[in-house]
Parts: sequence; structure tokens; C-alpha cells
Amino acid sequence: MPRLDPTELVIGDAPQYFFDNGVVSAVANVTRTVHRPAKSPANPVIQADRPWEHITYFSFNGWQTWHDADSGRTHCMYENWWLDRDKLARGEGGTIHAWANARMRYLYAHTDDGETFAKPPMGMFSHDGEDTNIVMGSEVDGSPHSMGLLRDPWETDESRRFKALYFHVPPTEEEVGGGVVRHGVSPDGINWTPLDEPPVVGAERARLDDTAIVAVDPESRAYLAITRHPFMVGAPDPLRLPPLGPTGGTPTYDVATDQPGGRNRRRVFMMESADFHHWTRPRLVLAPDPDIDNLDTSFYGMSMYRVGAQWLGFMGVFNMVSNTMHVELTHSRDGRTWRRVWPGRPWLEPGPAGAWDQFMVNVSSAPVAKNGELRVYYGGSRNHHDWWFAGPPEQYAGSTSWDHLPEVNDMSNVGYALGLARMRPDGFVSLDAGREREGLIVTEPMVAPGDRLRINARCRPGGYVRVEVTDAQDRPLPGVTEADCDVFTGDALDHTVTWAGSPAVPHGDGGEPDPRRPGAPYRRLRFSLRNAELYSFQFTTEDANPTS
Repeated sequence: MPRLDPTELVIGDAPQYFFDNGVVSAVANVTRTVHRPAKSPANPVIQADRPWEHITYFSFNGWQTWHDADSGRTHCMYENWWLDRDKLARGEGGTIHAWANARMRYLYAHTDDGETFAKPPMGMFSHDGEDTNIVMGSEVDGSPHSMGLLRDPWETDESRRFKALYFHVPPTEEEVGGGVVRHGVSPDGINWTPLDEPPVVGAERARLDDTAIVAVDPESRAYLAITRHPFMVGAPDPLRLPPLGPTGGTPTYDVATDQPGGRNRRRVFMMESADFHHWTRPRLVLAPDPDIDNLDTSFYGMSMYRVGAQWLGFMGVFNMVSNTMHVELTHSRDGRTWRRVWPGRPWLEPGPAGAWDQFMVNVSSAPVAKNGELRVYYGGSRNHHDWWFAGPPEQYAGSTSWDHLPEVNDMSNVGYALGLARMRPDGFVSLDAGREREGLIVTEPMVAPGDRLRINARCRPGGYVRVEVTDAQDRPLPGVTEADCDVFTGDALDHTVTWAGSPAVPHGDGGEPDPRRPGAPYRRLRFSLRNAELYSFQFTTEDANPTS
């Protein structure tokens, strides 16, 4: 991990985390711990239980949640599939995205307590005379698929407050494929109006692969989209000759990615836009690593989550042979350059055999912070990724390779649902010391105007945290030495550190910080801790509200 440029160490009042070593200069007797969320015993919190729900497609990018802080309500848009597997098996109607084979719709649900979701009648579509919670997709409008939505904080037109990218299958028998992208606007995230002119995506115009998670960058006000390039798995395969055609999976060594078949794996791409209509060509940001990942590992997609002035990503890691998926944690300081926090190790795993989420999990939306906890909603399935619809065509052709899979022989064994997991706010990563030896964390010299220091930390029995503030040359500042520090022994999300009862943190020379004056505005922190976890720290000003 490269060290941060000095300009990046002008941290202002942004909370600082330990996803990487950017602000860490030295440590002793300290380890980094990645914390996983705890799944709720109430799971699943949304599942198919209405006559008009066929396959509630809580696969990656098949659902989105968002939280309204004013009302305290969490909203969910989720996809529902109806698939004619018999026609698909006979090869009569094209792919699973073809209008002849499938219908896709979006449904709406909400929760006020975070766990109990209602599916209110929305007055838009009926089923056998009953009002439903279907809000998008019809025999007239066609099928929406893989919607990524955001609430635009700068939009002044209330009818366009929410924006979305999604994939559209028009109501025609003509095979279109899954890569025709559309965009729409909404006043509330529920009632959507498609825009007439398709978005422009680089040189490919309105084509993408069928994943798009969107977000806004509060610094540049750019729209960001994590997606997949339409030609992502289009590298030639010399083992698949005409008339079968190129299908991916090249067996040759791929020098471009330093691994066999690297060009034909799913990978994570990003594009940007200033107006949500004209988008840059998708560029590669994350790909499997030959030193870490297995030969069949691919990156299915990734959602983005803003934490302070940084970003976290929840990447779906797909294992092609087992046809399963787990979630890995990623990190970016600018929203463009991404790295893996815990490479090759799952942050969220499928459940045990027989569980509702036994084969796949994904996180397609940002977590919700409420009531002193972080609520992580995640999709899960009791079936494998694509065997339930890829198996029937081969069975129809005489293959018996799928006979052992219940989901291939009986659609009732196909089931996707939404789950809930909980964790500590900003509690993804901590720097920890054990009980046997005292740990030490020394930060890089940083520039911040604040005169108070807040920490998110947890002490185990007999544990403690002490802090000393020094100048850039490691000289302790008067009144804020380790000996002066009031020892923290508790568990708090925003504890204000004090020294001899005072929270005041002086600047190095007693004057106002000025980054143009070398040395004077820079301060280091020295954390001494035992049997404790330090999650973050933040310089604030007197009487400021915590932002961590």
C-alpha cells in the first residue's frame, strides 16, 4: 500500500479509519481485525409470499434499499422473475432475458423497525382482481432488470429527485439480450418515469452488461456507476469453434491479466457522468488476482458505501465451479481506485446447508445506520447461481449431469430472499491489542483544524486506551501527554478524549493551522492500548456534533 501524499494528510474533520495503512506510521503489538456482521435470527425479512411473486430475485443488483432519515422508514425495490423454463430448455425463445422466455417486474416493500417489511398495495397493477405492490414492468412497457438507483442530493426538480440505471427488455419477440441500458427519474424512488432518449455509454452507446450500482461523489458531484463492460467475457476461445462461436473461457495464458482466462472472467468496471446521461467508457477497477484467487473465481459486481471521506465496497465474489457467491470487503479513498481490504477472505458468507441463504449472498445497497447499529441488508438464495435455468436445456438435450440437483428438476426449490445483518457503526475494521502486551499505534503527521479528539473504541475486561498528541517531530504537546490522558476503559462510538479533565487539543505552535507553513500545523497521535479495539478517530471543534 503506497503511503499517502502530504496533501491527503490534510484531513480536516473527516473521521479516519484503518482500512489501509494510509494514516499509520508505526505499530507495535497491534493487529488489524476485519469485523463481520451478525445475521438476524428473524431472517429472511422479505421472501416470496404473494400469488404474483414467482422468483423474488434477490440476486446481485436485483434489489435496492434506501433509508429516509426524516420518516425513519427503509424502502426496498426488488425484482420478480417469471421464467418459462420449458421454452428455454427447448431453445425456442433465446436467452433468459428474451421477452419470449421471461417477464421481469419491480415490487415495493418498506419497514419502520428495520426487520418487519410491509408490501403495501400500490394501486398500479392488479393480479386476479387484487391490488399488488408491483410498481414497474408490464406487457406494455416491457421488463426492467438490475436497477441501480440513487437519491440525488443536488437535484432541484422534485420529480427527478431519484435517478436510476436499469436494463430493459422491450415487449417484442425479437431477442435483444441483457445489455440495453435505460435510465429513469422518480420523485420518491417508487414511481418511475423512463427517459425517452437512452443514455450514452462511451463508444458503446446504450450497451452495458447487466449490472449497475450508482452513487454520487459529494466532492466532485459526479455520478459514479459500478458496472461491467458489455464485452467483458468476449475474448476468443479457440476450443469453441463455429458454429458454436466464441463463448469465453479461453484456455490460453492471458498476459494482459497475468493469469489463464483472465479476460473472460466477470470483473468490476466503473464509469462516470456529469449529467447521468453521458457516461464514460467503463474502465476496469478490480480483477481476480492470480496470487490470491482460484482459477474459477470472478468478481460479479460491487456496491459502494460512503464512510466519512472514504468509500467501502461490497464485492460479490463468484466461484464458477461451485456456482456460489460470497461478499468481500473493498476500499477506496477517492471512489475510483479500489483495493481489497481482506483479499481472498469472505466478509459475508452463505449460510449452512439447508439454510435459506445456503449457496449465495450479496450486498447490493449501502447499509443503514440507525439506533446505534449498522443494518446490512443482503440478498441470499437456497439455490445455486444459474444451474436452475442452465440445467434444463442440457437435460432436454439428453444430459443426466443435472439430475442430482433439486432446483433443476423442481422450480419450487428455487428461492431468493432478503436478509438482515447487524454490526457496530463504522465497525468494519479495527486495530487491536491483546491483554498480554501493550500495543502502540503512531499516526502520520496530519493537518486538522479541530481542537477536540473523538474515538470509536471498545475495551475488553481490563482493557484501556490512552492517547498522546505530539508535533511532527514526535515532541509531546503540553497538557496532552500520555501521562496526562484520562484513561478510556469503556465502549463508545464517539468518546471525547480528555487530559486531566480537559478535552482541549492544542496546535503545535499555539497558532491557527496553515498547511503552507511547514511543520507547525502537523500533529501526530500516539495510541497506547491493551485488550482493546480502536475503530476510528476524528478531530472536531468545540461543541461540534460527531460525524463518525
